[in-house]
Amino acid sequence: MDAWECSLDEAVAEAPLSFRAMHTMAQAMQQRHREIDRCRTERQWLSGLKSHVYHTHIAISGQYEGTLTRLAELFYHTASQPALPWYPAFLGGQSKAVSIAPGDGVEQHQLCWATFDLGLGQPRYYRQLLSLGYPDAATAVVVARSVDCGPVLPDSAILAYTLNPNGELLHWDAARQLLHWHHICCTPGASLLPGRLDRYLMNALRFCALDRAERRTYREEAESMRDWLQASTNCGCE
Repeated sequence: MDAWECSLDEAVAEAPLSFRAMHTMAQAMQQRHREIDRCRTERQWLSGLKSHVYHTHIAISGQYEGTLTRLAELFYHTASQPALPWYPAFLGGQSKAVSIAPGDGVEQHQLCWATFDLGLGQPRYYRQLLSLGYPDAATAVVVARSVDCGPVLPDSAILAYTLNPNGELLHWDAARQLLHWHHICCTPGASLLPGRLDRYLMNALRFCALDRAERRTYREEAESMRDWLQASTNCGCE
């Protein structure tokens, strides 16, 4: 698969499938990884996409139930934020409302782009459809899929892409007062080379276990999220 972007209609149709896939992945990960306040990143090969998905999980202590909705809304509206307290690589973005009726577990959709400093010399832009839903009262999902439309990009923008399953899943464990965060990232490359060459390069690096920097990024983001949430809770800054 080399069509990294899909149409708006295709992304809307894919969103419920990605919701269910991410929910299944999260439930399985929480069974395997039971540590509190320590993150874990796992990598899985997706043969249909000829790419990998990275799944990072952390169970954050000292939280309260309202954190789930607050954080889900923050993820959904990332492109409208001036900064992300836990992720300084985020440089900003733009969003655009779309008129799509909710359904099949999805409550809201919006088009957006966000840009990040990934240490590659020039920032990378992600133009996506974001889809927000709540599979149950204790779970929120934000799916992010690269699309071929959205707010106007700067002329100098270098696009990078995400495929499904990709996004954020949050789960509130009321019994233990834990907020589970699952960051699920499926990207075929970093736009270092044209087209499928970029995927070949990224796959080679990953197969050769040269993905330490990528894994470190996921780990550091999870740890920063933990520290930010716990500091906010302790100081009453909710």
